[in-house]
Amino acid sequence: MGIRKAHRAGLAGLAVVALLATGYGTAQGVSAAEDVQGDRSSADVRHEPAAAAADDDYESTLELGDGRKVNVRLVKGTGVQERHQPAGGGKWSKWKTLYKTKTDLCQGVGLAEREGTVSLIADFGLYCSDGEPPTESVAGVGTGDLTDWDIDITKDFDGWQDTSINDDGSRVVFLYDSDSGLYTLRWERSEGFSEIDRPEE
Repeated sequence: MGIRKAHRAGLAGLAVVALLATGYGTAQGVSAAEDVQGDRSSADVRHEPAAAAADDDYESTLELGDGRKVNVRLVKGTGVQERHQPAGGGKWSKWKTLYKTKTDLCQGVGLAEREGTVSLIADFGLYCSDGEPPTESVAGVGTGDLTDWDIDITKDFDGWQDTSINDDGSRVVFLYDSDSGLYTLRWERSEGFSEIDRPEE
């Protein structure tokens, strides 16, 4: 993950405090966490947001509260691809490309979920493996049967650090805490993505 990823995760922890205090739900980290365990009660699964288990730096698998699974990977020369699996196992869906780009992979992929709403964070950037910042920052939200995703791309941006999903999954806030202040990007189930809120200069 490197120093850049660790720095982003640390900043994100500070950024979400105000949002949590104003009712934006529970923050979801980009860093890897364990899958929801099978011995947890159904009530626990409903009320605690799921976080993804990292398969590697560029692929993550997430078990949803209802038992379904979603798998997202970053593919060199292709972009962001997603597939999902029904609850209880069964056949995975075919890979679907959510965002096409030939730009280099950058900084991994992050997934989180609450009440069936899945958030996605990914980045691409020329020379990113050499320490350069991303040039394409992907914010995504999947709902329902996960066949359709809303995708927003921010160019020449340092990448979203974290997400906050409200309790019923109807609103997602993407967060980036910079030296100049907090950037946020909101997604609403009824409206989709809004414009980025930038810190006042």
